[in-house]
Amino acid sequence: MADQFTSTARNPRSRQLWERACRVIVGGGQAHKRPVKYMLRGGPAFAARAQGAYFWDADGNKYIDYLLGYGPIVLGHADPQVNEAVIRQLNAGTIYSVEHEASVEVAEALCRTIPCAQMVLYFIGGSSATQGAIRCARAHTGREKIIRCGYHGWYDWCWPQMPGVPHHERELIIAVPYNDLPALRAAMEQNAGQVAGVIIEAVQGDGPAGDYFPGVRRLCDEHGSVFVLDEIKTGFRFALGGAQVPFAIDADLATFGKAMCNGFPAAVVVGKRQFMEKRTDTYLAATFHADALSLAAAQVVMRQMEQRDGPAHFERLGRRLIDGLNGVFLDKRLPLKMGGFPAMPAPMETSPDDPVNPVPPEFKGKTITEFMAGLQNRGVYATGHPWFLSLAHTDADIDRTIAIAADAADEALETLKDVASGRREALPYS
Repeated sequence: MADQFTSTARNPRSRQLWERACRVIVGGGQAHKRPVKYMLRGGPAFAARAQGAYFWDADGNKYIDYLLGYGPIVLGHADPQVNEAVIRQLNAGTIYSVEHEASVEVAEALCRTIPCAQMVLYFIGGSSATQGAIRCARAHTGREKIIRCGYHGWYDWCWPQMPGVPHHERELIIAVPYNDLPALRAAMEQNAGQVAGVIIEAVQGDGPAGDYFPGVRRLCDEHGSVFVLDEIKTGFRFALGGAQVPFAIDADLATFGKAMCNGFPAAVVVGKRQFMEKRTDTYLAATFHADALSLAAAQVVMRQMEQRDGPAHFERLGRRLIDGLNGVFLDKRLPLKMGGFPAMPAPMETSPDDPVNPVPPEFKGKTITEFMAGLQNRGVYATGHPWFLSLAHTDADIDRTIAIAADAADEALETLKDVASGRREALPYS
């Protein structure tokens, strides 16, 4: 296998660990972290440690990290103030049989910061938070159907067509495209009086059209449905109060997680009082909700993000990153572009009919993977997933990334041509 794809010189330890993992861990690891296609080109599969904007893999290679654990790291890996607060709390206990003062303080801070937040419910992880929001919507309306738009986690209602999910879930979940008000209107009219809630991932692609979220609000009001905004990714990054601040989104409920605790696993549902109080009519509880360690981290995150104006930092560095990479792509004629927003840049392949830099048919579906493999082999960790920044990233990191991207683009183009001609083995690109 190694001869077909790349030298193993850069990642022998990662490959050894991967072979061991495949014997005892289903799929070799978490689905979104399975490294096969990048590992085959020399990329990392296992991390050993992380600090600030960087991590080191099991082979000792250092990377500028633009995935940051898929979004949770917002201050930087192993932030000293977070570590100090968590260690202090660790010495005072982790889980109590009654509530802790920090749960009140964090909830009060969230209600001051997030426009729709009048009350808070604690959860562990984004999937459980979106599940909690959906249950609140159903309890409030007495209805069962949910209209969804975006990625909301792994629970049954998020993936009703998947093997292992009861068939009746398919009758209760309706998926609609983002930014498509006619599709949402049609779904609500076809299921009139049955839709408990509409849940939408706040920012997808290049973001909402100007009339999109006002239109969602009107349709929810007309049909008596609860409007849930999924801010698991966007919360604290687009603004301290989430994407609902810059886009003036009027949601009934919203979910926040990922960046809230700089790598600790808490998440929340926040919302207007009349919707949140329905929690007492149903059951939402778990052993580790509002654990003291996550709350200690959350207090530091919210304080630092406000004092250091985290969203402005992401806006400035993210804009430099997007503009710099797009300049590289045009200069090298690599058919990619960085879209999205500075707070969450999103790499994408250009279309075959792009007027400036179209993707050739033989490169289609392969360009992002080969470019990211080139970055990884030069010490920049990113994939086709949206990128994230932390307060630990600096202008020097952006400069280095753009310089490395030029060499990675050259390598990607050469590899793509070799794959198209059959001189080199294709990766499992999907």
